[in-house]
Amino acid sequence: MIKEETIDHWDGEPLIQITMEDDQGVRADVLNFGCRIRGLYVPDKDGKLENVVLAYNDPADYRTDSIFLGAVIGRTAGRIPYGRLQLGDDTHHLSLNEGDHHLHGGTTGFSHRFWNYEVKRDGEEPSVSFHLLSVDGEEGYPGRVDVTVTYTLERQGNLTVEYEAVPERTTWISLTNHTYFNLSGNGRRKLDAHALQAPVECVFELDDTLIPTGTLIQSEGTPFDVREQTKLSGVFGADHPQLDTANGGFDHFFVFEQGRERYVYLSEEESGRTMKVETTEPGAVVYTGNKISGALELEHGKGERYAGICIETQRLPEMFRGLGRPTCLVQAGEAYKAATTFSFGTQ
Repeated sequence: MIKEETIDHWDGEPLIQITMEDDQGVRADVLNFGCRIRGLYVPDKDGKLENVVLAYNDPADYRTDSIFLGAVIGRTAGRIPYGRLQLGDDTHHLSLNEGDHHLHGGTTGFSHRFWNYEVKRDGEEPSVSFHLLSVDGEEGYPGRVDVTVTYTLERQGNLTVEYEAVPERTTWISLTNHTYFNLSGNGRRKLDAHALQAPVECVFELDDTLIPTGTLIQSEGTPFDVREQTKLSGVFGADHPQLDTANGGFDHFFVFEQGRERYVYLSEEESGRTMKVETTEPGAVVYTGNKISGALELEHGKGERYAGICIETQRLPEMFRGLGRPTCLVQAGEAYKAATTFSFGTQ
């Protein structure tokens, strides 16, 4: 089942929520503004369906959202120092929206624009495809880019996100989704009882402004070694300078081990819910909501630190090309393609 509902208006545009639901009641709500995930209702160990993503209580708050809640990020996820993009001999100056730096596509980016969309109602797996045209020079990026993002609610209750972009000129592209997950359901508990696992080879060291320094931190023997299930409460209490730099948790790019399955596994003890994030991408930024403000009015109540975790699957910055993984540099006419699947279960 798939339905469309207008839930607000601004700038002369309707804010439309598209709801996909399967026969078991698993449901995904997505918005045409920022191509955002607003709801994802999955069962706990007792079969109770609850929302496992953070969402604003008032839809109008998405208009002024500053934490990219549920949004698709582009053209480039992450921070670009001083907004300087070097392509050959050309330097492109991007918009600066986090102090001296460019973050998550800039002042407007893909996250704060209305997208065109088309729903697919036939067949057993409802889907919606969003389309955006990013013009030459937008936020300082060179070249026009056609972007398509498709959400599909699969028969098993999994949600797959497929990204495709074709640039007319060589440019930087690294798309991701910035949904904050909390498997306790309806934001009932913070992340402390969640456990995380991923085949992490190394993470990027960050400076005081959260910009990668170019140095790699090998995960073994550090709080970043989550190759076995690791309670986040232990991470939050660990003594490591990089956790202090990131305001008391993860906000780091995790590079997956070469030749291994690319995934992040999350579980929450009391609800019994599990989530496996499988991706075509070489890594993911894992952000544990270290700076979520108590001033935010969310569906479940006030925002708070560690209220949700983002698993932002994406390509490596170009400065890490030497690792032999795909980076955000995309040649003119080359099709950028990526996919990430969120699979839910119980234990």
